[in-house]
Amino acid sequence: LYDFESAADPSSVDGILRALTAVWVLATLLSVVRARTLWAVLHRLSLRAVNGEGLLDAAAIHDSVLCLAVLATGVGYFFILRRAGAAARSRALTAALWGVAVSAALAIGQLGKLAPAETSGFWRATGRLSGGAVDPNALGLLCGLGLVAALARMWTGSGRRGVSAGLAVVLTAGLVLSGSRSGLLVALLGFLTLIVSRGRAGGRKLALSAAVLVLLIGLAVVSLRKSPGSIGSRLSQVMDQSLPLEYRASARPLLWESAVLLFRRHPLAGGGLGSFSWQLPDLLTELGRALPMRDNPGNAYLQALAETGAIGFLLTLALAVALLRFSWSGPDGGGAAVGAFLVSLLGGSHWFAPDVALFFFLLASVAAPAPRAAIQAWRRRLGGALVAIYAVAVVFAAVSTLRPDVTFRYRQGVGFHAKEVGPGGPFYWTQRRFAVRLEPGGGLRLILAHFTPEGQNLELTAQTDGRLAYSRSLSPGQAVDLRLSGGSAQARVIEFSVSRAFVPKRLGLSSDRRELGLVAVFPKSP
Repeated sequence: LYDFESAADPSSVDGILRALTAVWVLATLLSVVRARTLWAVLHRLSLRAVNGEGLLDAAAIHDSVLCLAVLATGVGYFFILRRAGAAARSRALTAALWGVAVSAALAIGQLGKLAPAETSGFWRATGRLSGGAVDPNALGLLCGLGLVAALARMWTGSGRRGVSAGLAVVLTAGLVLSGSRSGLLVALLGFLTLIVSRGRAGGRKLALSAAVLVLLIGLAVVSLRKSPGSIGSRLSQVMDQSLPLEYRASARPLLWESAVLLFRRHPLAGGGLGSFSWQLPDLLTELGRALPMRDNPGNAYLQALAETGAIGFLLTLALAVALLRFSWSGPDGGGAAVGAFLVSLLGGSHWFAPDVALFFFLLASVAAPAPRAAIQAWRRRLGGALVAIYAVAVVFAAVSTLRPDVTFRYRQGVGFHAKEVGPGGPFYWTQRRFAVRLEPGGGLRLILAHFTPEGQNLELTAQTDGRLAYSRSLSPGQAVDLRLSGGSAQARVIEFSVSRAFVPKRLGLSSDRRELGLVAVFPKSP
């Protein structure tokens, strides 16, 4: 993950990326540990609630691992392209531009009912179009980045001028239909950077081409300002003084405040990569606020601060500064596009979209020069020291999850699937192993029933304080009514296990992949 002996200069893009990737991996491990807790791992338990809304650890772990997968794939792509040569990078950029154009063309097809409609109910309701991208925001950013590269190629030998102009028109349409304000910002900043960097001679042709593209965007914005989901309607909402500021800013001030609060809780290690979204409900509760859905912080740098702590934030900032140095160079517009994208990260965590991350790191590989062969020893050690310090912070943070009170913080039980409602009322399926925690002097009534399509008996056992407290054989359809009590002086954890469970998908009953043990009901004690 991090080569302490041969890592490039930490002040260069390559060296910073190596150190930052190591931090991302460690932060993901921390996020997984905080979601599951070491206490639950040692007791072979899962399905812990990770927030006050009852989100289960499997969903939280999925989100965090996906964040790492997106960023690490982009970094891997970057290093492959760095070693592939300039010609390979140029061909890859050409292919990417065509791919983004196809994605934008699909959005045009969606507008004309010629392509499949949005699969997400949320995006259908907003009227925004994603074409072939992950979502409308991703399409807008892809088109914005692609427009900068296409504009640069109109006046270089990297591609035919007419083809680049045609691609730019299609990308403009995709940008407008996506409704992405960040994508529009990337395009406009990229245009400005290209014009300034080319100087007086080359800047005139670029300025004329950019003016034509801006005019096309402006005409589309004005004509579609009443069309739901388009950039025109979204810009109109931003300037509408009758709407609440929070709505016009997509709740970003509240998200930023929540990110700062998470950083204050964990200033060195952070909350863990991808953990902000599933910790957000509790952060909002502490602030006395609420949002209808989980979200990212709306700022990639604040997200780095909240999720990877001070060290991750500094490395992220160092990467941005290192790449911004090359914003004024690059024949294919890679530097200008990258610089504009880094500025747009102030308003969103855009590089967590898989397609956007790959395009960003492709452009970064085009913009950044080759790393220096000779490096100074102290700079080589600096990256290793930062990673080592972060690793120690992660270990200390992970050790704090060895306590049962941390494991049962948001729900009294662990090992229970999400609540379901049947003819007799609410119930929970358990796994083969599950547990409940009782406060001192507290009590709980728990009914466990054995419903199985396999028609076989099972053995139910319960342990507390390291000793066997209960054992019972249950036949299909049989239930047991338990009244549990806590200790007199301290909390008590009762761990249950059953001898067998079933997975509906393996039995051909449904597509349900869950491991199902017993049906649990928690009636109120009389």
